Amino acid sequence: MIGLQKLCYNSTPTNGEEMALKNFLSLVSIVLFLGGCSYKLVDKEQLDAMDARLEHLEKNISQDISKELDEKLSEHVEKMNQHDQQVQALLEKSLTQQNETIQSLNTELTTFIKAKETAKPTIKKKRATVVSKVVPKDIKKLVVGSVEKVKIYPSNLIMNARIDTGAETSSINANDITEFERDGKKWVRFTLFDEKTNAPYSMERKVVRRVRILQSSLEEGYERRVVVKLKITIGDKEELSEFTLTSREHMQYPILVGRNVLQDLIVVDVSEQYMAPLTPKQDDKFKK
Repeated sequence: MIGLQKLCYNSTPTNGEEMALKNFLSLVSIVLFLGGCSYKLVDKEQLDAMDARLEHLEKNISQDISKELDEKLSEHVEKMNQHDQQVQALLEKSLTQQNETIQSLNTELTTFIKAKETAKPTIKKKRATVVSKVVPKDIKKLVVGSVEKVKIYPSNLIMNARIDTGAETSSINANDITEFERDGKKWVRFTLFDEKTNAPYSMERKVVRRVRILQSSLEEGYERRVVVKLKITIGDKEELSEFTLTSREHMQYPILVGRNVLQDLIVVDVSEQYMAPLTPKQDDKFKK
């Protein structure tokens, strides 16, 4: 220190003083170096200690969080179990009440049925009274099948006819239907064909009226037909009846006999065919 003071006060130190100053500075440098090393050593230990503490804290925090989660999960599971038990108890109670109600209804219904049967009066069955229609003895009805032979006058053509109780008016297959006037009256000319020989027969008849027949296949939805009167024979019955003229080429039978021919005279047995064979007639007036 003395040498350093002298060095500070003297502007020109001696050789001995200069050597002492150098030694002092070297010593100071060594002290400072060792002090720096010890400082660095102390800082590293502190850092390691801090790391260890942080690791310990992290471990404790993780354990605390895991424990808290486990507790909350257990609490939630317990609440769910309690809720399920409550719901199950309510369902069992409801089912029990329903079973009791059903049993009560069954008991009441059984009691009601027994009381009804006990109070039910005894009803004597009456014999059904059969009312038969009185038919004059002088009128003998002709029984025909679903298909019969029909003779058309004056052509003497014999054709197969379909007997249809559902049709109101009879119809016949006619071709070349042409209307004209005669003596101020409306007439119609048409052609019939023999089923066996296909020979044509032209006929002329006065127009009685016109009818509209519903036909869904036509654009207008119906067909206008001319109605004429024809003389026919079925079995032993002779009739003058109305027929509509139309094309029945697409039908199996050329003639359809409806209720206007059948009523009051003919009974139909739809399970049979050709039950009324044609019989020869001596009276030729009917053929004219």
